[in-house]
Amino acid sequence: MAARLFEALPKNPVLSIPSAMRLLETTRPTATMAVKALVDAEVLVETTGRKRDQRLSCAAYLDLLRVGTEL
Repeated sequence: MAARLFEALPKNPVLSIPSAMRLLETTRPTATMAVKALVDAEVLVETTGRKRDQRLSCAAYLDLLRVGTEL
């Protein structure tokens, strides 16, 4: 499941557990395990600092998109 989620990141670089559930068409525990695997691999970074309603982002990908667009 983590591989499928990884493949979906270019179109969905910011996500939550519920959005991962929809993308993967799976249950909360399975989506949580996929997200955790990508967090452990440092692909996803938690951005809210909260325990509930967390948002995660693919920071490296977003950083690449920002290059040359700074104001």
